Amino acid sequence: MVKMANQIADNWDYGPDKSKAVAGVLDHLRRFWSPLMLDEIAEYMSTGEAKLSTVAKQALEQLIEERRDAE
Repeated sequence: MVKMANQIADNWDYGPDKSKAVAGVLDHLRRFWSPLMLDEIAEYMSTGEAKLSTVAKQALEQLIEERRDAE
């Protein structure tokens, strides 16, 4: 899933405005990733071993925080 997240980020990460790239990745993850996928990558991210791009990491951190707040 790390590879998939990085690939999604690569597709959105163009131009100088990284916030648009993060927003695009965040939208994609919200729409297409299952809760199980998000749980698994969140758990893996907590180990500190996930080699995510900056854009993918920011989008996932934001989404994980949103999901925690919704609980």
